[in-house]
Amino acid sequence: MRSPAVSVLVPVRDAAPWLRASFASLWRQTLRDFEVIAVDDGSRDGSGEWLDREALREPRLRVRHTSPRGLPAALNDALALARAPLVARHDADDLSHSERFARQAGHLASHPEVGVIGTRLRLFPAGACGAGMRRWVEWHNALIRHESMHCEALIDSPLAHGTAMARRGVLEAAGGWQEHGWAEDLDLWVRLFERGVRFAKLPRALYGWRQHPASSTRVDPRYARARFLLLKIAALDRTLLAGRRRATLVGTGASLERWREALGGRAAESREARAPSVGVLAGPVPFVLVYVSPSARERWRAAARTAGLAEMRDFIFVS
Repeated sequence: MRSPAVSVLVPVRDAAPWLRASFASLWRQTLRDFEVIAVDDGSRDGSGEWLDREALREPRLRVRHTSPRGLPAALNDALALARAPLVARHDADDLSHSERFARQAGHLASHPEVGVIGTRLRLFPAGACGAGMRRWVEWHNALIRHESMHCEALIDSPLAHGTAMARRGVLEAAGGWQEHGWAEDLDLWVRLFERGVRFAKLPRALYGWRQHPASSTRVDPRYARARFLLLKIAALDRTLLAGRRRATLVGTGASLERWREALGGRAAESREARAPSVGVLAGPVPFVLVYVSPSARERWRAAARTAGLAEMRDFIFVS
């Protein structure tokens, strides 16, 4: 049997209210040569039955039913079944623009150095979008270049999971998704960055992220602030702080205090500073800079470069 161009991985857990619209957005794709692998992760609301009925109507849909084991396991099950050289993500409550797969696959075909590509996104419905999520999307959509996403990876996830398309070999070489009790998407991205994988992001909003109270980002404890903090410290231990290096921590307010407590003996000292200065950035590297505001990070980034410091080698931003 000939392999499709793209395998689309769709984990499903109790998504019945949104499945019809979500899958309709897949069947409208202008790139027609794809398969959808939906893993019903122990749904109890009829989602599994809906998927089975849809598979009878649409031969590109393959359905696997499992006990409830969580998102990383569901994604790895789907990846193991994937037949295409390119793997796309799509969440069961979201919408993909009709040109999404064609544009992403085209970019990967013309840019062999890129291993993962996302897109800008939009939130919907408007009435369910809080100010915090709107700020996050503005930040996410501003990160287009690989270097920008890499340097901001320990702020938050610089590439929305549902928008991703990747080369299957890149995912398999990294061991796929892993369960550590924290966000599986950011965990995968930082591991891929560490392996030297190149990222890209299309500058069009080709994905709609549905906002609703049952969204995993709101209810799953793996996305809690404390879990993100553990993920980021683990990444620092593998990179900037490897070999028992101790950081100079710079920041302000509660964020600085939270990171000082979390890093413990990994921080040689901490310095509170609202505005960048040569004096604050003098002394032993590496510096871990704790600034929530994107504009503050840009000011500190400029100052660090003026001081001759290289980002990701001598300093890194966290949040």
